[in-house]
Amino acid sequence: MKKVYAVRIGRKTGIFSTWEECEAQVKGFAGAKFKGFPEMSEALAWLGMGSPSTEKNASAASRKNKSAAPAVRAKKETFSFADPPAADEKENVDYIIYTDGSCLRNPNGPGGWAAVLLKQSTRETTELHAGSPSTTNNRMELSAAIEALSAIEEGTSALLYTDSQYMKNAFTKHWITNWKRNGWKTAKGTDVLNKDLWLQLDALFRTRKVRFQWVKGHVGVKYNERCDALAKAEAMRYMETS
Repeated sequence: MKKVYAVRIGRKTGIFSTWEECEAQVKGFAGAKFKGFPEMSEALAWLGMGSPSTEKNASAASRKNKSAAPAVRAKKETFSFADPPAADEKENVDYIIYTDGSCLRNPNGPGGWAAVLLKQSTRETTELHAGSPSTTNNRMELSAAIEALSAIEEGTSALLYTDSQYMKNAFTKHWITNWKRNGWKTAKGTDVLNKDLWLQLDALFRTRKVRFQWVKGHVGVKYNERCDALAKAEAMRYMETS
């Protein structure tokens, strides 16, 4: 088994398959915490991602569409009310949601997705994450949003943070409206990629009030970094058998 490296504190956190990748995240970074492991499971446990007792079965969205990520591993934890709220928790919405996708070899490589849901009324945090042995980064980005929105109640409102311009622009720039009008064809007349996932997202948006907020990736935004680490760890699970 090839050695893997886990970074808990660094420029970018998560699992890395080579020392060179790991070193780039921790060299010269004050207070960096990292460690090498002979087994992926040990690295995941050290990062707090490998507890099977907290995992749940796939959600309804994944069961309906096998081309989405094949399994959901969700765990929940509740914030202490003594913790100060994050700045974005002041938003007047029912949920704050962060999503991210990862693909180690894009396209058609092992990938993962993750979502963090912050329920405003209870300050409860839910993490959802899963992976696929062969996918694309865009499919993982869309899968993360599908699973996150499927996990909240119809009629609720959400502020969805994403670093995917591809997903955000489809709604904020009305690409999806034009695709539907053109029979799911692009302006160039080609088939819209990932139509199966766009159909699911479109249906979810009609029954939930969703507002997008783009966030730049890998700049230290707490929950965006958490999603990135979880998504990459899911993708790395498939490297064990490749």
